[in-house]
Amino acid sequence: MGRPAHYSPAIDRQIVCALYHEAKRRHKPMTRLVNELLAGVLQDTHGWQTALDQQSILQEQPTEPYRTTR
Repeated sequence: MGRPAHYSPAIDRQIVCALYHEAKRRHKPMTRLVNELLAGVLQDTHGWQTALDQQSILQEQPTEPYRTTR
């Protein structure tokens, strides 16, 4: 089995439990709640800007056309 492409941190059980109950209370998926909470906290940080810069660099890189072999 290969390694995942991105780092996936372990989240404390207490935090996961709180997220579960808050997402349920707000009637939305946990992943959407987590994304909203983290984006709200990180948006004005250096890390956020660095991530945006990296993403724009990756989008500018040309990709090779899909080739099939026969």
